[in-house]
Amino acid sequence: MSYKRPQAEPIETTKICEYGCLAVANYKFYNGKLCCSKHHNSCQGKRNLFSKLDHSDRTAKSLATRIEKGITKSSQIKGGKTRRDSGHYEKLAETMQEHWANHPWDNNMQCPLLKYKTIDINYQGTYEYKFLESLELENNLEWISKNVSRGPSIWYIDPEGSNKKLYISDFIIDNTIFEIKSSWTWDRNGKNSQLREKNKAKLTECVSQGYNVVLVLNNQRIEYARVMDGVV
Repeated sequence: MSYKRPQAEPIETTKICEYGCLAVANYKFYNGKLCCSKHHNSCQGKRNLFSKLDHSDRTAKSLATRIEKGITKSSQIKGGKTRRDSGHYEKLAETMQEHWANHPWDNNMQCPLLKYKTIDINYQGTYEYKFLESLELENNLEWISKNVSRGPSIWYIDPEGSNKKLYISDFIIDNTIFEIKSSWTWDRNGKNSQLREKNKAKLTECVSQGYNVVLVLNNQRIEYARVMDGVV
């Protein structure tokens, strides 16, 4: 049986957090200490204390260790290229997708994959559930089971840093990828143009690889061409 660290216990008290922020404690840890946050590293007092420490000695030792072992920036870049060329990241993505599909109860995920009703297709979050529900209303559960699957993993170029990144699409039906988004995850409700361009870059790469693309934004389906025309 694997060991699980006891969770912080929510409490009601007038006592002060013991990690230096002077706020009222909201949690009690298994060791008896009180804290304002569920995790002590989230306490602003502890964060402020850590930022004031002199880390130069630790950093110097870390650099010396990397030099001694030959772990340089160039070797890391070369290793990353080797892993990309060998398909390591694609295989890792497939392994993780399979793990999430087989372990939807894994509470280590903030938003776990769950099985949609009685069929063998998984969804993640309310918007994906509503998308599958709309398909069920248009067709039926058996149709979803035969025609819908989780989407493919695709490499794209991040427009912000020009780095190659892996995008795991949501669903695919025939040759059409359906990307499920809320206004928040698309562009932070219109306030983050960089995130919007990154999401557009993912969809553009899908099209360049021969897929059709539909963005399902706030439960509304929008064709790729309309997305690129600035409809959203």
